[in-house]
Amino acid sequence: MSEGKVYLIGAGPGEAELITLKGYRLICRADVILHDHLIPSELLRLAKPNTEIISVGKFASRHTMPQERINALLVEKAGDGKVVVRLKGGDPYLFGRGGEEAEACADAEIDFEVVPGITSALAGPCYGGIPPTHRDCTSSVAIVTGHRKDEKEIEIPDAGTIIFLMSVGNIETIVNSLLKAKWPPETKIAAIENATCYNQRVITAALDDFLETVKEAKLQTPAVFIVGKVAELQKKLDWFGKKPNVLILGNHPQKYQRLGNIVHRRIIDCVPIDDYSEADAVLKNIDTFDWLIFTSVNGAKYLFERLYATGKDARALAGAKIAAIGKTTADRLTEFGISADMVPQNESSEGLLEEFGKLDMKNKKVLLPQSEIASKQLPDGLLGMQAVIEKMTVYKTIDIDPGAIDFDCIDQILFTSGSTVRAFIKRYGCVPAGIKVYCLGQPTLNVAKENNIQAEVLR
Repeated sequence: MSEGKVYLIGAGPGEAELITLKGYRLICRADVILHDHLIPSELLRLAKPNTEIISVGKFASRHTMPQERINALLVEKAGDGKVVVRLKGGDPYLFGRGGEEAEACADAEIDFEVVPGITSALAGPCYGGIPPTHRDCTSSVAIVTGHRKDEKEIEIPDAGTIIFLMSVGNIETIVNSLLKAKWPPETKIAAIENATCYNQRVITAALDDFLETVKEAKLQTPAVFIVGKVAELQKKLDWFGKKPNVLILGNHPQKYQRLGNIVHRRIIDCVPIDDYSEADAVLKNIDTFDWLIFTSVNGAKYLFERLYATGKDARALAGAKIAAIGKTTADRLTEFGISADMVPQNESSEGLLEEFGKLDMKNKKVLLPQSEIASKQLPDGLLGMQAVIEKMTVYKTIDIDPGAIDFDCIDQILFTSGSTVRAFIKRYGCVPAGIKVYCLGQPTLNVAKENNIQAEVLR
């Protein structure tokens, strides 16, 4: 067998965090990724910088690349000794042609593994508030493809709940087949559009009203249908639809899960500056500082990169005390062998100033590793305490494309820095009406107000 290997990985139903841990790790290792159209784009950002990423499409009734070519490409890339990830929506073996791709590998004597994924057949109803089985309703469930190539009717299995995948283009046939199979016209059926994603919609109706209801609602693909008594529980169990959708434009979205359904779209990136001569000059005398204050993980990352580049390491900071603006930054510092002396409970510039206000900072030398554009609140506050401040630019921010955002489905926006505010205004002009805006800290709020955004500080 070739030294290369193919991993057929289920990317899950749409929400990026529903990828399995094994799938996550393999994406990070891949030399080549062949992916379907509907996989979460966030997963592709996990790839190594030089990973070859190939879209093989798969839209309803049409493919960017024929299945035979996909099979051949898997064999070709693995035959070159590469680790190949075939990233498929849902689960590879459930209506996903994963069996055909596995056969192609086996026939070519290419080593392969299959990593199961969470199928939309189960995740869609879960996020839509409908348990496929329930002791008071049914103990059996069937999963059926609604996509038929030649047949006019769909064979309806004997089950208490039936879930249809790939069905939007065949709604009328599905409804007629159910009625012909003696399902009562008043039976509840639900369509779950964009299942598990922030723009998910759940449309319910009785079976005999369903065609008109989804027509009026302008149902779009992809969607999962679920029919049976369990669909009557939808309003009662709709946990996902009751939470607000919160757009996060910065990093570390996991910190804000308490706010609602997080829609993470990075609008800026942090990159090295063009000239480090001034920063390197400061680093030569880094042992003269009393305090180093890190206000972001990027400040820590880029300072230590320059420290290493100038032949120094964490031992150069032995004479200084270290402050971190919050737990995330403090955790990042531990990766460089540094344990922060100060981490305010109020994770902000205000929180740092409160803590420093308890100390005698007169004539204390303080180094602030920061971005090209940084808030003046912290240095000005420290100057007011008669500290001696040295600002050191170690990185800059650039605007990046956040990808598609359906603002009709966004309830709140959280700006995590002034840079995210400026990038947002540059791209979109203004915040759409009806969206509540929060800012992380007073400096970010100040930038929002400068751009005529009505907002408040996140508490």
